[in-house]
Amino acid sequence: MDHSTASPEFIAAVEDFRRHENHADPQRVVTGLARGFGILREKFYRRVHLDVEQAIGLDSVLMPVSEVKTQRLAADEIDAFQAAESAAMAKRCGYLSSGDTWYVRWLAHLRLAARASEPALEKRLLDYWSSTAQRRRVDFENALTRIVPEAIQAPLVLFQLFPPAVGITTAQAFGDMETAGQLRSEQIRILPAIDDCRECGGKLLELGDSCSQCGNPLWKYAYLTSV
Repeated sequence: MDHSTASPEFIAAVEDFRRHENHADPQRVVTGLARGFGILREKFYRRVHLDVEQAIGLDSVLMPVSEVKTQRLAADEIDAFQAAESAAMAKRCGYLSSGDTWYVRWLAHLRLAARASEPALEKRLLDYWSSTAQRRRVDFENALTRIVPEAIQAPLVLFQLFPPAVGITTAQAFGDMETAGQLRSEQIRILPAIDDCRECGGKLLELGDSCSQCGNPLWKYAYLTSV
């Protein structure tokens, strides 16, 4: 769920973060996470659905019964994965005062609001969080293809680029530009075409921004399939 930074829900999230973490600038951290994960969710769904449809067409068997329901379920799954991946990153890099489940639950609530407490979704969230990075990515790919069947036609490299994209958003939100840069270099090793864009050159963007030419921070089909 994408709240305005002036909404009561967003203000409450900032205050929760301030009380738990005592960070010097909680407003900047929470704003960065909200904007960064908002754009990643929108881009990822576009890549596995609209881009596939435009590039290769969709078999009628793969067409979703309800576009609205499919988009909502996919958004929930993407946000659950992002929350867990971000929590693992924050724990590994020492961004948080503790390694418990507070942050993953808090971030899920920031993204999903009250749905984060629904038993099935909460179980998915904690299963992701407790998994290894490889297991988490595989489980996410399998879950997305069940919700959005055409996602199986999306380039596999998209699923390889997504976890470091989540890591970049997390690092940038916490002000760790060195780690963000390292993760972008990792993405370029996975997909060298990233830095070929004449508009952004594959550089890190401000959280919430995107490149109209290549799709950075999550690249368009033509780049994902570039050799």
